[in-house]
Amino acid sequence: MRRYEEDWTGTWRSGDVSFLMQRFGITNICARILWSRGYRTEEEVGAYLYGSEEDRWPRLTGTDDFVRVMREAIAEGGKFRVIGDYDVDGVTATYLMVTALRMLGAEVDYRIPDRVADGYGISEEMVRQALSENVRMIVTVDNGIAAVKQCALAKELGLRIVVTDHHDPQETLPLTDCTVDPKTEQGVYRYENLCGAVVAGLLADALLASEGMTGYCERMIEILAIATICDVMDMNGYARDIIQKGLLKPVERWNAGLRALFIANGLTEPASAYHFGFVLGPCINALGRLDTADYGVELLLSADESLRQEYASRMVEVNLRRREQSDFYAKEALRIVDERIAENPDETVIVLHLPGCHESIAGIVCGKIREAWNRPTFLLTDAAGESNLLKGSGRSTETFSMIDAMNRHSDLFVKYGGHPMAAGLSIEPVKLDEFRAAMAEEFKAQGASLRRERKIDLEVPFSELSTTLVEELELLGPFGKGNRQPCFALRNAEIVSAGRVGASGKVLALQLRDASGTTVRGVSFDLADDFMADLEQAYGKGAALTIGRGKRMTVTILYSPKINTYNGRSSVEIRLEGYRFP
Repeated sequence: MRRYEEDWTGTWRSGDVSFLMQRFGITNICARILWSRGYRTEEEVGAYLYGSEEDRWPRLTGTDDFVRVMREAIAEGGKFRVIGDYDVDGVTATYLMVTALRMLGAEVDYRIPDRVADGYGISEEMVRQALSENVRMIVTVDNGIAAVKQCALAKELGLRIVVTDHHDPQETLPLTDCTVDPKTEQGVYRYENLCGAVVAGLLADALLASEGMTGYCERMIEILAIATICDVMDMNGYARDIIQKGLLKPVERWNAGLRALFIANGLTEPASAYHFGFVLGPCINALGRLDTADYGVELLLSADESLRQEYASRMVEVNLRRREQSDFYAKEALRIVDERIAENPDETVIVLHLPGCHESIAGIVCGKIREAWNRPTFLLTDAAGESNLLKGSGRSTETFSMIDAMNRHSDLFVKYGGHPMAAGLSIEPVKLDEFRAAMAEEFKAQGASLRRERKIDLEVPFSELSTTLVEELELLGPFGKGNRQPCFALRNAEIVSAGRVGASGKVLALQLRDASGTTVRGVSFDLADDFMADLEQAYGKGAALTIGRGKRMTVTILYSPKINTYNGRSSVEIRLEGYRFP
């Protein structure tokens, strides 16, 4: 079922790229892609392809204050407590800060909030607990910028508190001994794509360097890379540089715990951004959803090989359970949303109450709805142990800033926070209708769109594809948010054959031919149902069976080229990304 429409846009023309081809030894297609994405000088292209050592690690505003405050606290003695978060970014940030403080001889422990019992970030109860357990200094990582009441309580109780975060600040900043958050640096766009672990790592690096221990971020580069990928930072600037360097580091030199998780998942070198984002990351995230995220921190900290293996095996098992639960509730949620939008096609922001869904997987299910319908989505569940409260998550689209919309209606929530693209919230059931209406108005006010924009890099006939080109395109990776996979278009490709393959029949297999007569194999893992239905609508019932028997059938496609290796032979095939029939 096709649930949304797409706008195809692209800058298909470029200036003279011959100097880029000659200087970097790249093909015309690769040079044109770089040009269309704004990389047009020798310096810009060189830094993009190979990274730049210049100003490699930014020094965030507040770093000097952080180093001073932390050194004073270490000199005074007393116990430190690092308070993180239960996702990959929070777990890795906690590990980085705890490790650095222990390297400096500080007494330090950590606390990861329980998703259900504590909710997101530092709570007032955690502050009181820290005092009762003789903690002298609290350091938050990947949270705290919105913890105004919690920080005020800490100061009132005589505790020192330092906030390190990367989330959007609210109108009032917390009262602390020191606050470092690149989002508070007005106008410094290049720091906007640093995740919480990178912020913590940069500060830890500076603190250690003040004692003559340099190179902390370099040694922890694979930790910074997995956090950056899993927190869906834009893959440009410093973030992309971190990911590139992290992927180049051999797995055998990784943190021993992360390496154990890699092995437990049956992965082999070389590591890829896909491994970080879709295999290892979900294993860490699953702990915070169905177990305790402490195991993730302990996996990274542990010096005991048998314990690391035990933790890694447990994480793989928990992630399997998480996947089964999220798939079940996503199917139910989509059934409800499909019926609701069939009745009300003008519903722009989906606000769904799904009582049976565990709040720990609400974000995953919410993301599946957003992906299917391309509409900002909030999924709310009944809060455990709180009969008069709903908790949930939000996932947004590129044209709608979720956090801006929520900030303008902050009085509706018991608690909330997040990014333009994602949010968490607690709300009373009686305010649900008002919340739904407010988000619909905000959607209109922001001028958001229900149509998904697909950006096309170039129109490329099949005759120009080669294994050399595909290998060269990998230089433009890693791909993700802010650095999309190159997407090519071809008008009026002739359909040579079309059908379903695989045990479930969900894989679409095509043979397509361009105007030169070059034929390629095409596949899609998610468009089979739509493509075959639309083929019959365009060319008549049973069209797939009559291909090549008279009427010429064509389709305009979006695609990405891949290398397919079979029996030792490599050839180019295409992954179908989108299509339109005449």
